[in-house]
Amino acid sequence: MTVLQVCAYAAPYEGNFIKSLKALSAKLSEKGIRQIYAFPETAEKISWVIELAKTAKVYFLPLSKARIRLGTYKALSAIFKENPDIVTAHSHFELYDVPLEITAPKGVKVFWHLHDALEVYSDLRNRFINFVQYGFLHGRAKLLAVSDKNRDYVTKRGFPKKNAFVLPNGIDTERILKAEKPYGERKFDFLIFGWDYKIKGVDICLNAVKEYGLQYSVAIVTNNNLTDLPGNVVKIRPVKDVNSLYSETKCFLHISRAEGHSYALLESLYAGLPVICSDIPENGFASVMPTVVMTKTGDAGSVANAMQSVMKDLSAFDAFKEETRDIIEKKYSISAWVERVFEFYGI
Repeated sequence: MTVLQVCAYAAPYEGNFIKSLKALSAKLSEKGIRQIYAFPETAEKISWVIELAKTAKVYFLPLSKARIRLGTYKALSAIFKENPDIVTAHSHFELYDVPLEITAPKGVKVFWHLHDALEVYSDLRNRFINFVQYGFLHGRAKLLAVSDKNRDYVTKRGFPKKNAFVLPNGIDTERILKAEKPYGERKFDFLIFGWDYKIKGVDICLNAVKEYGLQYSVAIVTNNNLTDLPGNVVKIRPVKDVNSLYSETKCFLHISRAEGHSYALLESLYAGLPVICSDIPENGFASVMPTVVMTKTGDAGSVANAMQSVMKDLSAFDAFKEETRDIIEKKYSISAWVERVFEFYGI
């Protein structure tokens, strides 16, 4: 038997997503089930894809206009023809959902995995695509969403509630090291990931620093061109090993306006950092963790107060680090994720 993973993913690093699929593959192999993959054609020369192709079948699909391009449907049909023992086909990141549903032979279980916060893409074109896909083209597919909010988004657009489920992401706990350097030796008071200025709340952070005269050192991880930064705020480039960032940080800022199910939130907590977190529904799961401080979304004053509160007594969080780590191990690790996927696959 074979499981096909169809992934609209071509990032330079494999990240937690591919590590999760690899862990799933290892578990499937224990049951005598192999796993094969399909990625966008732009992934063909990426190093981790080349390495993956040494141990598993890897196919490549058109990227441009993939939902409506005949070549996408031909390529998927060819994969099914070449591998007639495929019993489950699992699509990630929306792009290939409909082509997979249409080309999968009768009897194949089809899963659509919703990783993104779709309301972020709220222009007319994407709203129409979502309306058509989730309202009319879902067919036999079962949907796995990383949060309640994402599941509700698609069911409100017509996807059958009985076939929509929540599956939180899992992080590679072996990858994340404990941040054990004494607080006084760490470079940054606060760290924020800012690949998108608005979505990730970088503007909220800067407003909190400027409007309330905060002198804490803040590092913004981004490739974007940020100007007019206060002297205590620096921009740093993304790095492959996030441990190097967490080990130099006292507190993580996760003040996003929208999320899927954040790897960064879970990783920073697992590393032992206190986290200041926006109260969007997608972050609600973290509110029970003792090293999380929730703030009002979009409110610079709320963020500034939280930053001051955390800095007054960082050591107060130390006693609760292990409790947070235990919660993540049980509910949000890759091993927990794999067990849940097995349940959905019916294995």
